[in-house]
Amino acid sequence: MHAAAVLALLALLPPLPAALDTSCVPASCGNLSIRYPFWLRGRQPPSCGYPSFGIDCDPAGAPPLLSDSYLRLLDIHYGNSSVVAFHTNLADDPTSGCRATKFNMSSAIVLSLLTISRANWELFLCGNCARRLPAEWLPMNCSMGSGAGAGGAQWFLYLSHDEPGGGAYQEIAAAGCQYSAVPVMPGSELRAPGDYAGLVRRGFLLEWKVPGDCAACEASGGGQCRFDAGENAFRCLCPDGSNQPATCARGEFTDPMISYSN
Repeated sequence: MHAAAVLALLALLPPLPAALDTSCVPASCGNLSIRYPFWLRGRQPPSCGYPSFGIDCDPAGAPPLLSDSYLRLLDIHYGNSSVVAFHTNLADDPTSGCRATKFNMSSAIVLSLLTISRANWELFLCGNCARRLPAEWLPMNCSMGSGAGAGGAQWFLYLSHDEPGGGAYQEIAAAGCQYSAVPVMPGSELRAPGDYAGLVRRGFLLEWKVPGDCAACEASGGGQCRFDAGENAFRCLCPDGSNQPATCARGEFTDPMISYSN
């Protein structure tokens, strides 16, 4: 075959795929596998995950912290977009049961893309009641340590798995109590006031919803999930080196130098 004809045929072939980007391969932190939308700060570039989902490994081996927050992660469930975490202000203080009398968990979760799961049960702490609470509410003395802020009054613990606005809330309203509620894992047990610390340290469920469909990106011919901070948008990094808004093209080459938008 004439050399010119060979060159013409070669010109019609797509370029070789770009080298595989390994900067965001799943990383380990303790027993957790870290991948999009999370990223491991200090070991992965920020584009590997959503900005507020950076994870800091603890050199002492404690559960990792999430994005400069007070949340320590115990588990990550990528299949249903949820994590199990506990709040250090409640779990690390031996008098934290009393501290929780002035604690609002909802306001403590400032990461807007994380929400407290409705699957959680609730641990209620009530005090300064106008009427007596039912016998199943366990008394807790909050006259010591950081609990002095609770006025030294007797508070009560109750574990509920009712829907929000259910029986526990009605009993609190009827007794005219001050209260706070701490989410805990479903299936928890409260038999004595001393069980409080264990319940809180087991954590609670949080659910996330971030832009983009990472599973669809990965299923579309080897795409890798990324976040473009400059555009504040999800991107699918394709084997040809192009960044697509959702998925990689199937069965055809996409040149990163060409715009395919309509």
